[in-house]
Amino acid sequence: MNGKAVIGWLKKHWLIVVFGVVAVAALPAALFFAQTMNDGIVKKFEGEVAKDYTSVAGSTARVSYSVPGVDGSKVLEKSAEANQAMIDRYAAIWDQIKTKTGAVSEKGLAFNKSDHKLLVEGLFPRPDELSEKVRRRDFMRAFIEFHQRILAEARAGMPAEAEALARDLSDYALSQRERIKADQGRDPTPEETAKIAQELQDMRISRYRARAAELGVYASIASFEGVPTDVLDTAPPLVSLWDLQERAWMHHDLLRAITAANGNSAGGINDGVVKRVIKIAVNNSAWNTADGNPAPQAYDAGEDKAPTDLSRSVTGRVSGPGTRNRWFDVRTAQLDLVVSSRRLPAFIDALSATNFISVLDLDLSRVEPLADLREGFAYGDEHVVRASLSIEFVLLREWRKDAMPEDVKRALGMADGVEAGTPSAPAAAPAARPSRPTPQGAGGGAAPRGGRPAGRGGRDE
Repeated sequence: MNGKAVIGWLKKHWLIVVFGVVAVAALPAALFFAQTMNDGIVKKFEGEVAKDYTSVAGSTARVSYSVPGVDGSKVLEKSAEANQAMIDRYAAIWDQIKTKTGAVSEKGLAFNKSDHKLLVEGLFPRPDELSEKVRRRDFMRAFIEFHQRILAEARAGMPAEAEALARDLSDYALSQRERIKADQGRDPTPEETAKIAQELQDMRISRYRARAAELGVYASIASFEGVPTDVLDTAPPLVSLWDLQERAWMHHDLLRAITAANGNSAGGINDGVVKRVIKIAVNNSAWNTADGNPAPQAYDAGEDKAPTDLSRSVTGRVSGPGTRNRWFDVRTAQLDLVVSSRRLPAFIDALSATNFISVLDLDLSRVEPLADLREGFAYGDEHVVRASLSIEFVLLREWRKDAMPEDVKRALGMADGVEAGTPSAPAAAPAARPSRPTPQGAGGGAAPRGGRPAGRGGRDE
């Protein structure tokens, strides 16, 4: 092709030529810019990888390992790099703690509940309307019989009957005078009369001591404040009966502590630590109102850890609305006893060994043994004092809550959805609950998962 032909072809196909030149020229430029962009992407990627590596290998990769202690604090806390072996080790430690804590909790629940049962079946948490009146009277009858039974278990009783003893002594004095008159043909001389009086005194003391040897402690139903001797025509309202039910449990624990402290000595009261129960008075509960309608309190789910307030008591234990305590209820009582001054600590130890019972206050006063002996109370030869104790009971909620009347739960802020001051409404009879295993295990923890406590026919033994 000559030059003119080439020029003619270029004129006709100039776009092809232009784009061809552009393409050829663009190839080196494209390679240059592609390399430049590639280097930027690589550097950016390398920077991100380095940053991620630093975040993994640096301080943020160190994690804090710990397990919760029984008081809610962290224990065995350690900062280390995340690794599976460490995770598995702490998981195993936590499993061990849960197992041991659970075992302690279950034992605590069983210890607090002991063999306490409801006195009457079908009364708590709410009886049906047709049987309510009958069951309330049945409860009061069972309440009295229960105290008679636990007094018998403690070998409790009162001094020799005064009338019978006076009759026996009078008969003896008369027989002695008649004997002297028959033998001597005269009335007794002043010396003989004094001798008879001394013999009567010795006989009286001997009878008192013999009675003391038969008993474990001087006590009677009258020793329990608030326990009637007869069933009245009108039984108290349901919330008051629940208060009496809890009192029965506490009374039983106190008598068991006395029995444990005294032991099974053949010497009876003479050898016992606690000689006489003058008074046992459990303080009134917050829900036991005169009209049987305690004021509802707003529902409070409570805290995972039982609260303490040392401004309220020496133990710091508090319960009730506003305390955030969902674990247990605190009840107090007053004891007046005649005890061995030397061995009083043995009784205090017996209290804590019987249940979650603590002594808040203790006052001692003098006893006149001879004055008490005139009334028939023989304490033996050791020194005795009158001890007035203020004590605290811890009652775990878990084993009691299923049987609690609804009004009691509302008064304690346990009823979900209830606001303070909400009028109490009759609760429907609870549906039948499937039986569950007996407790799995006060202070401030959980309680037995047992079904509803047994009632009449399976009373507290």
